[in-house]
Amino acid sequence: MPQAPERKTRLGRLLREHPEARDRLRNAVGGLLMAVLATIAAVAALSIWHLRRRADRIRDRLEGCRGCDLDPPDPRTETENSKDRPE
Repeated sequence: MPQAPERKTRLGRLLREHPEARDRLRNAVGGLLMAVLATIAAVAALSIWHLRRRADRIRDRLEGCRGCDLDPPDPRTETENSKDRPE
């Protein structure tokens, strides 16, 4: 049976020289992946919370204008349109 070609990477050489390190390496990589996954989940949760909070604050700020009548304009104040009209 032909032998597998030798691994040229540092990790391959390390695992070939120390096969007992495979479990430790698997645990380290698994822990690192779990940390990355937890970080991504935390950032996603905080982003959703931030966007919902921002939307609520904008909605609350705009709520006062819905359904209410605006005050009639004061005829004594000059506007852009009144400059063009003759008196």
